[in-house]
Amino acid sequence: MRAVKAVLGLVVVLAAGMGGLYLTERLLAASGPAPAAQGAAAPLRVETVAPEIVTFADAVTAVGTARAWRAVDLASESSGRISRIAFRPGDRVEKGAVLVELDSRAEAADLKAADATLAEAQAAFDRQQSLNRSGSASDAAYQTARAALLRAEAERDRALVALEDRSLRAPFAGIVGLSDLVEGQVIDTTTPIATLDDLSVIEVDFGVPEILLPRLERGQRVELTSAAWPGRVFMGEISRIDSRVDAATRSLALRAEIGNDDRALAGGMFLQVRLVLGERQRPAVPENALTVEGDRTLVMLAEGGTARQVDIATGQQRNGLVEVVSGLSPSARVIVTNLHRVSDGAAVEAVAQERRVDAAPPGPEGGG
Repeated sequence: MRAVKAVLGLVVVLAAGMGGLYLTERLLAASGPAPAAQGAAAPLRVETVAPEIVTFADAVTAVGTARAWRAVDLASESSGRISRIAFRPGDRVEKGAVLVELDSRAEAADLKAADATLAEAQAAFDRQQSLNRSGSASDAAYQTARAALLRAEAERDRALVALEDRSLRAPFAGIVGLSDLVEGQVIDTTTPIATLDDLSVIEVDFGVPEILLPRLERGQRVELTSAAWPGRVFMGEISRIDSRVDAATRSLALRAEIGNDDRALAGGMFLQVRLVLGERQRPAVPENALTVEGDRTLVMLAEGGTARQVDIATGQQRNGLVEVVSGLSPSARVIVTNLHRVSDGAAVEAVAQERRVDAAPPGPEGGG
């Protein structure tokens, strides 16, 4: 009985083995090599771009303070009581415009007296001059009359200046600042009246490291930005270069001038300064086309249906583009898509990438 069971068990094991071998052969046959009609894998479709010529600049940034081209703290030449204030804070005034008048009755009277004295001296001189020509008067009397006339003219000029000093006039055209004066107030020569700023041109003072001294020259372009005008760039140029380096900071003071016809800038404003030292035009490629491996920067090119990896030297970055210093031909086609699937030597089907222009959102009205 035991022998029969052993024989049956052996038969079952052999049958199971033969069945497994049969199934394995069927599966291998079903997953065998693809038909020869399919051939090799199709080339990978990639988008390419040509290097774009972009202007790059060597620049240094600093912070500066704005100041009016001409600015003065107004004060009176004489003391007295204010009889008239002829301006309002914030007014634009022309050169020579009267701003403040002081009580001038005494000075006007002195001028009249000086005019009378001058008239008498002039008449006396005319008589002596006539007598001297006819020989009826001595030279001494003539010289005395002439000296009296000169003294009378000087006194008259002094009285006229004293009267003019009772009026404060604008030394140049500009904007008048705030004032606390009131009519009837008594002031002296130390009393601050107001400020006067010529804002047609703004000057900006800033400093740069002394190492840049050989590269500095008047007329270099300066770009300035202010928190008061987000997104706006003010253009100016270097107008002054200091003759000394600050021993404490080792920096050199510069002054730039900016046209300010629209009065957007005011004295005392804080500005970010970008001084352009030089410009150059170089090819540039999109930042996403670069691969960095250690100290190597690589790009993948499409050449005759094949991908080729090349080393390049890069420079500055601007608006998503990276400057290519060397290693790339202007006619190269740089692969910018499917880079994670492309390898050096792989077959590719290259198509030119369409440029995508994103419309900028409309800026706020005004403010440039």
